[in-house]
Amino acid sequence: MESTVLQESLVDRIKLLVKHPQFYWWIGHVFLVCNSILYFTSVSSFHSDSVYYYRAYLGALVSYAIVSYKSTGLPKRWHLDIFRNENIQYLALAFYWYSYQPVTVTLVPYFVFSLFHAFGYIQSTIVPVLFPMDQHPLVAQLCQTIKTYTDQYHESAMQLTAYTEVVVVIPRLLLGVLLFRTSILALIIFSHFVRLRYYLSPHTQQAVVKSTLMLDHWLLPPTMHPRVPSWLSKVYFNLRGMLVRYGSATGSAPPSTTTR
Repeated sequence: MESTVLQESLVDRIKLLVKHPQFYWWIGHVFLVCNSILYFTSVSSFHSDSVYYYRAYLGALVSYAIVSYKSTGLPKRWHLDIFRNENIQYLALAFYWYSYQPVTVTLVPYFVFSLFHAFGYIQSTIVPVLFPMDQHPLVAQLCQTIKTYTDQYHESAMQLTAYTEVVVVIPRLLLGVLLFRTSILALIIFSHFVRLRYYLSPHTQQAVVKSTLMLDHWLLPPTMHPRVPSWLSKVYFNLRGMLVRYGSATGSAPPSTTTR
């Protein structure tokens, strides 16, 4: 009799769980993580399967659409201020990458974000629903362990994603444009995305500033590397000036308080 009551209680808890939109937000993140792993594995084996790539971004669209709706709702009228919400930014970018040819490195930030969100939801919701912590002390310990690791590496993960966007994705897109393998529109869209992130994310600011200082040290006098040709230094100087003017045209924006 007691086992029947416990089973009914478990069923009721699961029914309540799956009725909540956040459960499907979590499903989207899990879908993204699993398909990203499959896609990265296929790329590393030199037999890339783009199906996994698009499935991963499909998971991103589901998750970011749910959290964007939860944080902003359906706007009564269109306003550009909505793009100050970082969830909307990542949703719009995910939609673009989903509709474009695969660019492997663009998945890395989404993969890192989703990995932390998936484990966080498991720790805070999934495990307690399946195994109440007051009945299973080991479950409480497991949840605490997951929370400790996610808290410990969260800051490093945010820095990793910011540096990936600034130091890896932008150069990859620029190289693709120069080799006529990537649309210049992709570079423009992602550059504008980073421009917005610069004013909303201290991690992106740090990545941009440190990367710029490093390039200045190697490419500009008086610390310019002796093997750097003068024409390259001039090109970098002019390009740097254009980017500074482009970035400063946005103006500062209040930091976003929503979470992915």
